Formats: sequence, structure tokens, C-alpha cells
Amino acid sequence: MNWWVLAKKYKFLVISDFAYADICYDGYQAPSFLASPGAIDVGVEMTTMSKGFSMAGWRIGFCSGNREMVRALATIKGYYDYGIFQAVQIAAIIAMRNCEPAVDAIAKEYQIRRDALVEGLNRTGWDVQKPKAGMFVWAKIPEPWAQMGSIDFSMKLLEEGGVAVSPGRGFGEEGEGFLRLAIVENSQRLRQAVRQIQNCLKTEAAPAA
Repeated sequence: MNWWVLAKKYKFLVISDFAYADICYDGYQAPSFLASPGAIDVGVEMTTMSKGFSMAGWRIGFCSGNREMVRALATIKGYYDYGIFQAVQIAAIIAMRNCEPAVDAIAKEYQIRRDALVEGLNRTGWDVQKPKAGMFVWAKIPEPWAQMGSIDFSMKLLEEGGVAVSPGRGFGEEGEGFLRLAIVENSQRLRQAVRQIQNCLKTEAAPAA
């Protein structure tokens, strides 16, 4: 049974967060929620200019889809804030109309960073899969360090290796045993981070079981 059929059957609405739609790798194209038959009847899709167009901090994006849900969002925003500065809106319009080649170039740069990080970790004995999209790499903590837990292990890398990572536990119980690594730095810095992680884990014996 398709998800939109479930939404209609159980009378719930869907909000799709499509923020990383433009940051895809190896020819992969992230599927749009609204491309599914019947999607517009049960939900909306939200995206942002922050990722693909590098407009982080401009706080501009858009919502499309079900007419009544969009109207409800507009009502809520009407109570809580005002329109975005017009110059920012104009810049976003021009970016969407004329800057698709720049989006492709940005995605290629993130792919280079992804490869630098994933391949570097794998060479040091980690088992990390390359993500198809997004600005983060989820890495399973290698044995025997996994027994420390993702929070303590993250603190170890920060305090002893000088590398800041996000513990998977912070994203829920299913994230335990993993780290979320951002690829927002250039590839040279990411390679340096891999070296610092490797050196950190070499400085002492692995924790006892």
C-alpha cells in the first residue's frame, strides 16, 4: 500500500522536509514527495535555499503542495512574523531562475568532500558507506570503541583529537553506535580530521570490555 493511501485512510497529513534535494551524488536524484500520485491531496513539501544555493543564514525557503495546508501555514506565519526582506526574496528568485549550474557545482564540491572523508575513514579501518545525498556522513563507530557509546566517544575525539562530531544518540535511540559527521569543511580539512581521529585512537589501548 502506498504511503499516500495510508494518509488518506488514517486521515493524517504529511509534511516533507526536502532541504537537501539539490545535494545529491553519483547521478542520484532525490525523489520529490509531490511527484507521487495523490501527494498533493494529503501534504506539502518544504525546501530551503540554504543548501543547494548556499544561502545559509538568509532564512529563505518555500512550501508547496496542498492548498489548505499552505493557507494554514500562511495564517500561522501571519501571526508570528512578517515577510522576508524584499532584497533577499529577489535574490532567491534570480537564483532559482538563473543559477542551476552553480547548484550542480556546489553538489560536486560536496561529493569531493564526502569522498575525502569516507575513503579516509575506510582506509583507517572504519566501515562507512557513502551517502547518496546530503551534507552529513553517518559513520558506525568501529570496534572496540563502540562500547564507549556515541556520546563518550564523541567527547574523546573532541578532547583528545580536536575533532568535533555529533553523537548519534543525540538523534534518538536508533542513532546510538554512530556518529554524524558534517562535510561543511573543505576536503583538505576533512583529511586532516581523519588523521587526527586516527592519531587519537592510536594514543592508548582500546577500552576494556
